[in-house]
Amino acid sequence: MGDSQPPDRKEFVSRVGTFFVLVGIGMLVFFVLSEAAKTPMLRYFCWGTVLLTFGFLFRAQYKKPTQGSGRFSVLKRLKPKPKEEKKK
Repeated sequence: MGDSQPPDRKEFVSRVGTFFVLVGIGMLVFFVLSEAAKTPMLRYFCWGTVLLTFGFLFRAQYKKPTQGSGRFSVLKRLKPKPKEEKKK
């Protein structure tokens, strides 16, 4: 009935990385709020930094192939091509 593709490991790791980034940002927000309340919780800052680092590392492993939208194709055609230096 459905011809779905099998799940891709890299895409899954990228989604886990996105989750870590979001949780890390949340932890840093909690740290800032605890700092504003004059009871700083350094644990929030440390865990937030660790989660952000892992999140960005996981997200960097998977790059989706993108196709150009063609919005600037007219400008690319109008732009002069660089001349190659004459061979000596």
